[in-house]
Amino acid sequence: MELSNLEKIYETLVSKTDEIKKETDLSRIESLSRALLEVEVDGTKAEKRKAFQFAYLKQLKDETIQPNHQLTPDVIGYTIGYISNVLNTNKEVSLLDVGSGTGHLSMTLSELNPELDLNGVEIDPTLAELNANLCEFLETHMKIYPQNIIEPNFIETVDTAVGDLPVGYYPVQVEGYKTAFKEGNSFAHLLIIEAGMNKVKSDGIGIFTVPSNILTENQETFKKYIKEDVTLLMFLNLPRTIFKDEKSQKSIIVLKKGYEALQNKDVLIGDIPDFKNEASMKNFLKTIEEWNNK
Repeated sequence: MELSNLEKIYETLVSKTDEIKKETDLSRIESLSRALLEVEVDGTKAEKRKAFQFAYLKQLKDETIQPNHQLTPDVIGYTIGYISNVLNTNKEVSLLDVGSGTGHLSMTLSELNPELDLNGVEIDPTLAELNANLCEFLETHMKIYPQNIIEPNFIETVDTAVGDLPVGYYPVQVEGYKTAFKEGNSFAHLLIIEAGMNKVKSDGIGIFTVPSNILTENQETFKKYIKEDVTLLMFLNLPRTIFKDEKSQKSIIVLKKGYEALQNKDVLIGDIPDFKNEASMKNFLKTIEEWNNK
């Protein structure tokens, strides 16, 4: 049976990655990164992005990587992108990915809205380079800051911040953050949310993946933060099927910069259906639109 164009692009990427890996001492991820610049393929942006996604996942089978090197699943990318498009009536939105990693999340969002002004911050040099090469491969412009968003930086303000956040403790104590713990190391994901919202313009939006227990366990500083500095708009649980176990369950939290009581509507709380259930997904997206129009 003849291969689809997506499969042809995938095979080309994998073949070139294997070739580079054999000829160099680069890791598989670094080899794939270089392959993105050396292959010549034709296809839509969606075909090329998905081919990269599958090629990246293939490399992970043969090489152990850090948890924060994982790709953002499409169900997360599409949901974040949809929410961003609903809340931002102006399509020419400046957007900051607060931990852009490979850039896969931003590229997914760009598919849903090609007019986005993309910006990303990524401290890991391997991922920052991969992000830049993926942009070249997909012919998509994105400004990448090789910085730590939690530390003082020169990142410009934007309309919307997004992020598929790493979960865990920040290795050093920090000052000047409301979400920081009074004693000991603070949660990195809370600090990144606050740092990201600091880069959002007044009334701007933040859309982040967070641990599902973020509002219930050891999160007093965050509860205070969302009562003083930002407005909680949505808290949506991601499908359990995309996580290994209940402890790793994540949700999407949507914030608006500046605190204000919501007028004529409550915080939208719910469960995002399995992406494969088309009917349920359509109803869920309709719920978001109806909530926004209240």
